[in-house]
Formats: sequence, C-alpha cells, structure tokens
Amino acid sequence: MESIVISSKIRLARNIQDLPFPNKLSDFENAKGVAKAIYEIFGDEFTYTSLKNMPQQKQLLLLENGTISNALSDNKDIASFASNPDKNIVILINEDDHIREICKLPGESLDLCYDRLNKVDNKILNKLDISYSKNLGFLTASPKNVGTAMKASVELFLPALNFNNAIEQISQSLLQSGLILKNDETYGKDGYFYILHNKYTLGLSESDIINAVKKGAQVLVDLEQKARKTLLDVNKTVIMDMCLRSYGILTNSYILPYDECIEKLSKIRFGMVLGLIKIKNPSIVDDLFCQSNLGHLQDFYSLELNSIEEKIFRAKFVMESLENKLIKGVR
Repeated sequence: MESIVISSKIRLARNIQDLPFPNKLSDFENAKGVAKAIYEIFGDEFTYTSLKNMPQQKQLLLLENGTISNALSDNKDIASFASNPDKNIVILINEDDHIREICKLPGESLDLCYDRLNKVDNKILNKLDISYSKNLGFLTASPKNVGTAMKASVELFLPALNFNNAIEQISQSLLQSGLILKNDETYGKDGYFYILHNKYTLGLSESDIINAVKKGAQVLVDLEQKARKTLLDVNKTVIMDMCLRSYGILTNSYILPYDECIEKLSKIRFGMVLGLIKIKNPSIVDDLFCQSNLGHLQDFYSLELNSIEEKIFRAKFVMESLENKLIKGVR
C-alpha cells in the first residue's frame, strides 16, 4: 500500500457566528479579529503568518508546498495561516471560510489525522461562537460543505490503472458510493496522482465519511496492485522502455515544460515501484515533483524567470539532479 497511498488529509471548515463570510468581509478589523482569536486560543503552539504584503515569490513557494491554497492567496489582504512546528497541521484564516483546519500525514492515516485535528477543533469550538444549526450542522460559505463541514481525502499513485485507461470507469463506480476520484491538481493531468475524497457532508457523521473514504481507497489499492501485476506479466518490456526513455529525456533536455517534466517523473516513479529501475537516493524523484515548480526554481537560482527561462532552468535542474543516478534497469 505504501507505494500507492501517498498521504491522507482531513479538513474542517468553521465560521464565526454573525460575522460575514470572508468574501463579504469589508471591515479589515473584523478580518484581523479572526486571526487574533486563533492566536488567543493556541498562543505559541503555532507559528502565525499573514499574507498581507507578503512577496509574491514567498506566496508562490507556499502554494507549491501545499501550505496554502489559491483561495487563501486570492484573499491575501485579509488572509493568514497558523502552522504547528511539524507543519502537518495548518489553520487557514479567512480563506473561503473564516477557519479551515487541516491535518495532512503520510500514508493511509485518516484516523490519526482526525484524532489530531479533533483536538485542535475542540479548542476552537470551546472558545468561539461557531455558526451551527441543529438541523443542518456546521454552516459554511459553500452549501456543499454544510453538515460535518469535513473533507477526508487520500492522495494515491495509480499509474497502472491510468495506463489501462480504467480511471474513468472506476470514478463512476466510486461516485455511486458518494466518493469523488479526480486528478491531483498539484501535478496536473499528466501525472499519475489522484485525490479520493467524500462528496457529501450533510447527514453523515465524521466516522461515516472517514470509513467510506478508507473503504474506497482500499478498493483502489486492490485494483492498482492487480493491474501492476498484470502489466508486469504482459507488458513488462513496454513499461521498461517507457521508464528508461523518460529517464533519458529528463537527463538530456535543454528545454523542459512543467507538464512534460511531471509526466516523465511519474513514469520513472512507476518503474521504480515496479522494481524495473533503481535510482540512487530514490527520494530525489519524489522531491523533484515539487522542486521543479517555477517558485522553487526561482528560489534555488535566485532569479526571476520568464516562461522560456523557466523551461531552460527546469531542464538544467532536473538533469543535474538525476544525472548518473540510474543504477540499473532490470531486464
């Protein structure tokens, strides 16, 4: 399962009673009041960062790292976030909702995510007057989140199912169980990474949602494992060639668009988890998915890159990271 389920995440949305949602917050002092309230609850347990006047490059790095969302960045004049020392719990302040609590951990760890986040949430619920309806549950900016206002998700690496063009059919089947399977937007449509999450929050308990997502994730793990075995039995030569060609392109390119980079890295990772190729320091491949982003390249080279320079420096960075790292292709 470790090579399939990459991470787990729980997100809870909360809003302060009688305070307009962030998109209607015209009073800056009210917006600051949300951040102040979070600080008064948690104090030094968290580090607090405001997006107002933050340099664009720093915001870009936070977006690429997954620390903040595009919606939070869009609200930068009133937005901030708090993070714990391990960076696995983040509270987004004045995004779509006043408060969005997030816990993300490696592997299949939804129960642990919820246990940790529930402790944070209880402190907030005990100290703040949170919008809640006895009939509907927690009230949120988007009607689709009303109820538990919880989103439980897992990130999965599904190259074999992608290779077999099975994703669409599986997605439709999961939808019947109230689950959504979609491309992980972090990597675009050319990676083999997917997010599975609950579609509904109303009329379901937190445990109902978590158990449904865990069950759906296990179905995907079983299907992916079966598909990988079949590919090794039937298409081993094709997969081997695909992986080695991808390594060759990434170590011999002068211009490298981001989408192509993600596609080739995904194929190399596929070869690695199948045991067809070996890379020295295999974590390098996983790191490159993030490090090959524009913000990380600009940070590494201390340059502001235009669209052409971005592709050139990405090719240079990826080539130097992977060059001479291939140990062998198993034939």
